[in-house]
Amino acid sequence: MNQLYRALHMPPGRLLRKLTGEKEVYTIAVRRIPPADDAGPLPALGAAPYTQLPGRAGAWFADPMLYRRDGARWLFAEAMDLAAGKGHIEACELYDDGTAGPWQRVLEENFHLSFPLVFDWDGETWMIPESGADHSLRLYRCRAFPGEWELVQRFAVGGELCDTILLEKTPGALTLLGSETRPQNQFFVRWRRYTLRHAAAAEPLPGTEPPPPEGPFELLPDEAFNLQHRTFDLTSRNAGPLFALGGQTVHPTQVSTTVDYGVYLQFLAQRGRSEVPLCAAMPQHLCITGLDERDVIGVHTYCRDDVLEVIDARYLTKLPKAPAPGGGQA
Repeated sequence: MNQLYRALHMPPGRLLRKLTGEKEVYTIAVRRIPPADDAGPLPALGAAPYTQLPGRAGAWFADPMLYRRDGARWLFAEAMDLAAGKGHIEACELYDDGTAGPWQRVLEENFHLSFPLVFDWDGETWMIPESGADHSLRLYRCRAFPGEWELVQRFAVGGELCDTILLEKTPGALTLLGSETRPQNQFFVRWRRYTLRHAAAAEPLPGTEPPPPEGPFELLPDEAFNLQHRTFDLTSRNAGPLFALGGQTVHPTQVSTTVDYGVYLQFLAQRGRSEVPLCAAMPQHLCITGLDERDVIGVHTYCRDDVLEVIDARYLTKLPKAPAPGGGQA
């Protein structure tokens, strides 16, 4: 979107801080799930503080996604390389006490990657990261965990598709839900649902051979669902995978404004084929150790298991100057 327009509609205090050199960056933070008497049956709320995971100079981390393998908990995330100006995917082991092993680079392309959805299906481990910059949905298969992945198939989607999650998994097919951004203002989004399945041979014309499939899989848009969600809005964007809580399925989503991306989390509870609001998590209601609550301006990803909750948060800070050539300060 037009950055001048965004600046003119930014809260004056934040604009002043940015004019004095502060940047918007992300951090990933984790906590043990609070007891019921602290937060009740609601995600991300309660007074228990989150603890930031270690980062490193020249990068920030966002879009945390949990995955279990052989009894171990792994966290996959976007790592934004500030020098390169694009993200790639890294992973670390995450322990029950909220501490983590070292980050490992696991997947990189010559365009931005984020929101790494990792899952098991048909006896193998797969990843669908956000690859909207490529106007595609890309399916990767794990060759050696956690750091070797091969591209199995690229599906052109004709626009920027972001933050895809898994709705349903059967032996032969996956039901996926992502969001298409509006080119004029990418804070506006609309739901797009697809079925990814093993490719079937096309019906041949009489007297001809059937054309070979373009790959081992095919991606089919859910035309009826997509027609129902043809209007762009500021709320139809995933904030993480579905999870079970209190006997119900909860869908974490993120809410933007016309000038600000990923401002807060909105949790929706499924009721049959519909979803109803359950609760919201605002950045000012989160306590993150090491961050001043006045600096936190957004929270836009959430995932959990039976022990830990993981979020990312956007905050204002002054980044250290990059070393100049020869080792001095720029």
